[in-house]
Amino acid sequence: MQLTEGAIAMLSDRDAQQNPDLKPVLQVMDVRLVNTQNHQNATERYRLVLSDGVNTQQGMLATQQNVLVNSKRLQNGSIIQLTQFVCNVIQNRM
Repeated sequence: MQLTEGAIAMLSDRDAQQNPDLKPVLQVMDVRLVNTQNHQNATERYRLVLSDGVNTQQGMLATQQNVLVNSKRLQNGSIIQLTQFVCNVIQNRM
């Protein structure tokens, strides 16, 4: 499957985020379980590193999709297509 070259740059463009046709194909470079600050809610959170073949971007997997990691359907090297995503600025980084 062909990766969507340049998609990482497009994901941070506010106008492109509003485009319902933007469904980039990316490769999962890394999946890591991260510790959350909220110890009262023990929900697993996974950090992903995604690549468009040129650039990489870190992101967090929606907790509703944890089953994909737990069932090994989503792992390092997986090719995925984003159909829904949200970009946020955290500590001055996209």
